[in-house]
Amino acid sequence: MPDGRPPAVGTGLGGIRLLLTLCGLTALLLTSAALAASPARAADAPAANQPPNQAAYLADRLRENPVHVTDQLPRVIPPSMAPDFARLAERTGVPTYVLVLPSQSGFGEDLLGAVHDELGRDGLYALLDDSGVRKAAAYGVNAPAEAARRVAAYELPYDAGPLRNFERFVDVVAQGPEKAEARAAAAGKKLRDGYEPEEMYIGPADRKNQSFVTGIALTGVPLTILLLAPCVRWARRRFPHTTPPRRTAGRSASKRRPAATPRPATATRPKWRRLLTPSLALALAAAATIALTAPLVFDETKRSAAPLPSPADMTARVERVAAGLAHDPVYVDPESPHLLDATRRSRLHERIEQFGRSEGGGPVYITVVPHQSEDESAGDEELFAAAVRAQLSKADGVGEADGVYVVADPMSGFIDVFNHGLHLESFRLLFDLPESIAYGDDRADEADDHLLGERLDALMTYLDESPRSDEPTTSGDPWPAPSPKEESSLPPLFATDFQPGLFVGVVAAMVLLGLVAGVQWIVSVVLRRRR
Repeated sequence: MPDGRPPAVGTGLGGIRLLLTLCGLTALLLTSAALAASPARAADAPAANQPPNQAAYLADRLRENPVHVTDQLPRVIPPSMAPDFARLAERTGVPTYVLVLPSQSGFGEDLLGAVHDELGRDGLYALLDDSGVRKAAAYGVNAPAEAARRVAAYELPYDAGPLRNFERFVDVVAQGPEKAEARAAAAGKKLRDGYEPEEMYIGPADRKNQSFVTGIALTGVPLTILLLAPCVRWARRRFPHTTPPRRTAGRSASKRRPAATPRPATATRPKWRRLLTPSLALALAAAATIALTAPLVFDETKRSAAPLPSPADMTARVERVAAGLAHDPVYVDPESPHLLDATRRSRLHERIEQFGRSEGGGPVYITVVPHQSEDESAGDEELFAAAVRAQLSKADGVGEADGVYVVADPMSGFIDVFNHGLHLESFRLLFDLPESIAYGDDRADEADDHLLGERLDALMTYLDESPRSDEPTTSGDPWPAPSPKEESSLPPLFATDFQPGLFVGVVAAMVLLGLVAGVQWIVSVVLRRRR
């Protein structure tokens, strides 16, 4: 040793301890940073695929066009009606933004306020459904939104249609606040006094009544004329009109030339004129008159104000949903309130991947979309799933889109499952789905989101445990939806209950003949007794 002293024992151990402490601190910091970053990445990953919320999506649509017409009501309000709403909106004199959405799609001023905040533009905001203006609010402009809405609701019948209702709303807004409030008060008073606007259209039941009455008139009136003609002749013979005899000037009765024996008139007339009696001619004229005037009196041809949608209107929503499913197996309708948060969506993605890797499993497509009788499928979930599958099969890189199609309605909360081409028992999924999954329990009825996320997760468990079939099965081909033209048109007048009306008309004419004949018999008996 240079200094002759022994080395200190604690010197080496202290350095090692210091080194270990530094390493531990470094590892702890790195671990903490990793743990802090991983939740952020876990939250950011679903958020990247999470669609914008309802207000943000609708604000984006209004940013592109101040009038947004949903593609979910083509049978009542096809998207091609957007220019008609835009032309009416120009009459208000203020910036006007129009949203046409399915009923119960988050209706209320809260949605309009959220859309206004997202859009960042002042103006008159109107929210419509298939009946007309449901909510209206003015932001930064002087417009009688609520008064105009009440006037349109009070003065027009329910079947006036959304376009006519919006036209009345716009006209009242253009009158100014004072006149609009006075008009709304007057309309409300009339409604409270019992006034109700008369319906503008009739339904199939009314058309059946019209056809029935037309059939009765077409046979009853001519037959009555023919059958009562002998009764009229009998009455003339029984009660002849007495007229005074004519006097012949310059001649006495004794010097008159004896009159020749008259020949029967029927012997001199042609055969067709002998057959064409006055009663028959009158009956034919009555039948022709009724047949020609009935279509003029009952001239209704439509049962509603809905225009005829184009083929593009009828396929717009299916194409939108199929395009979304081509990139993400879980599609949530952006026009409806979102009932699946990022955590639930991420969980469903994991369950779908696990089911796809399982034996006999395959793709699962989940759509959270509202269904109503006014949509392209007429509210038929099975028809909607088949249409989405057909459209998805046309997408590039997808091929035949076999799989399990889950249709969840965010409004009703119902869940339907349809199998197309997987080794599953299709009818078991279609008819034996547990009610807690298909319809929900009491907790689901009370919850605003119908517990859709929890029930969809339970559905994936049910699919995992479902027995597999030897061969691929399918739920079958659904019945086609009714044609929009046939659905909005009334049946012809000479159809439906027209033939039963013809029969009733014959019976009514016979009954009337019996009544008249009975009266004549009573009169004859009385006359014989007097004689």
